[in-house]
Amino acid sequence: MNDAGARGKCAACRYQRKRCEENCPLAPFFPSNKVEDFNKVIRLYKVGTIINMLNSVADNEKKAKMAETLILEAKIRYENPVYGCIAVEEKLRLEIEETMKELDLVQKANTYFKELRKRSLYYKKNKETSTSGTQSFQGHKSDSTLEEATSITEHHAIQDVETRVDYNDNDGT
Repeated sequence: MNDAGARGKCAACRYQRKRCEENCPLAPFFPSNKVEDFNKVIRLYKVGTIINMLNSVADNEKKAKMAETLILEAKIRYENPVYGCIAVEEKLRLEIEETMKELDLVQKANTYFKELRKRSLYYKKNKETSTSGTQSFQGHKSDSTLEEATSITEHHAIQDVETRVDYNDNDGT
């Protein structure tokens, strides 16, 4: 008994209702368990066209890849007969665009919070230095003068932070 008889008819020979021979060119790519895949491929291409495409490639690995590609294209065309692969491409392109927009938004939020953190650290640092400098006035000045000095120092610190932010924004960072 030959190898073709042991494995059964390949999907292509079953479709053509002929005996599957040992040197059947489609048997390695469409075995008897891939009848459904072959039926989808045969809707797009004739048997002769499939054999010609597979014979146009010399390497067996590339032939296997071509057969996988034909099966994939046929499945996609079966699911979406009007647009086929273009519909899948368009869907993936839209997903990429949405993801890029989301990534841009996250990067902007990250930059904003980094700048906010810098401002708060800068403000705390200036507040500590201004309070330590004004504490020496406590024995000599009244409480109202101490409050005025602290508010003036804080006001200048906030203006300094705003100027630094404006300078960084104009710099492009």
